[in-house]
Amino acid sequence: MKKILFISGLFVLINLNYSLFFKNNNIFDFLFLNSENNLLINKIETLEKKNNDLSIKIKELSSSSHALENFARYNLGLVKNDETFVHVIKK
Repeated sequence: MKKILFISGLFVLINLNYSLFFKNNNIFDFLFLNSENNLLINKIETLEKKNNDLSIKIKELSSSSHALENFARYNLGLVKNDETFVHVIKK
C-alpha cells in the first residue's frame, strides 16, 4: 500500500513539475510576460504624462491670445509689420 501511494504521489509530482516548466503558460512565460507588462506600464505612464502636458498647452493656447501670439513668434518665427526678425543661433 505504501509503495502504491508513494508511486502515485511521485507521478503527481512529476506531472506537476512537467506542466510547470514545459507546457503552455509555464513559469518562463509568466516571467517574460511580467517583465513585458512592467515595460508597457512604464511606457503608458510616460505617454500619459506627455498627453497631460500637451492638453495643458492646448488649453493655454486656446484660452489666451497672448499665449498664441508668443507661441507663433517663438516657434514659427512670425513677426509684425513694423518688427525686424533676428534669429540667434546657439552653439
